[in-house]
Amino acid sequence: PPPPPADPAVLLETLRRTEVLGEEVLACKQQIVDLDARRNTNREALAALRRLERQGSAKARASKHWVCLGDTFLRRSHADTREMLERDQQRLDAEIAALRDGITQKTSELCSLDPTIAHGSDVHSAFVRLKGISAKTIVEDMLGGS
Repeated sequence: PPPPPADPAVLLETLRRTEVLGEEVLACKQQIVDLDARRNTNREALAALRRLERQGSAKARASKHWVCLGDTFLRRSHADTREMLERDQQRLDAEIAALRDGITQKTSELCSLDPTIAHGSDVHSAFVRLKGISAKTIVEDMLGGS
């Protein structure tokens, strides 16, 4: 590990930034847990709607469901309820993916600020910079290399 900075102001700023990043990572992880619980609830509701649809499409179309929006309950048609839940699932998936990407970036920055976190390894930042390649590129490399 590199020696600590000689300047106390730099050391203090590094410690402050490390602490802030650590708190942000923990907050993001908790937010993912909360969003995942909501996503599971939506998944259960969608499964209940699908069971109702299997009983008969006419029965499903005619039914209305109570939906909780914040602190208000509304009665919505089957199709509207299903569409609303599916949109919410997509939004939750996108939010969770964005939070996970943020955690990866913040953890990488944390590892660069304090190498002892990753036991001196730079492998975490290497994974952050890792990008996929297309099958076309692989085929071209194989044909060009022969």
